Amino acid sequence: MTNKKELRKEILARRNALSLQEREEKSTQIASKVIALAEFQKSNKVLLYAPIRSEVETNAIDLEARRLSKSVYYPRVLGSEMEFYLVDETTTLEQGSYGICEPKLEPAKQFIPNAQDEIFVLMPGAVFDEAGNRIGYGGGYYDKYLEWLVSVIPTKQICKVAVGFTCQMVETGKIVSEAHDIRVDYIVTESQVIELE
Repeated sequence: MTNKKELRKEILARRNALSLQEREEKSTQIASKVIALAEFQKSNKVLLYAPIRSEVETNAIDLEARRLSKSVYYPRVLGSEMEFYLVDETTTLEQGSYGICEPKLEPAKQFIPNAQDEIFVLMPGAVFDEAGNRIGYGGGYYDKYLEWLVSVIPTKQICKVAVGFTCQMVETGKIVSEAHDIRVDYIVTESQVIELE
């Protein structure tokens, strides 16, 4: 059984081997699949991420969310936790933890869910399988944040979507899930949309 650290390293090397053109083309295909999801269309709050290194680009999703008058939020790392803040324009993001572009720390813009929200959460990752398991980068930020989010808002109001390239998929059974791991509702790659129960 491959451990998480070895598997992460192996699959990230595979992702990093994609050319910039390949990543851009595949990101465009992924974005169109994400935008087509009914849960994206009906959402009013969209929680995105600012890509780093060879991650799936999210700009097209950001633009479409704004065109549809959705509120768009990005994460900011605060110690061992992560919070989301409303971002009016991605040009206002600033380099923060781990070299990731983050929103400014403005308490008035912090994402606080309410009972009327339909929340769409898009997240990156290193490795995925068709059973809905995901390996992140080792910090557990999304697991902790989503554990909190589902504790304050009914899960039917939250759609959790992980995006990655096909080269990041591994066969089911390779990822050993742990108790704190949060499973996603969809995994979207350039070649498929995997809907999970």
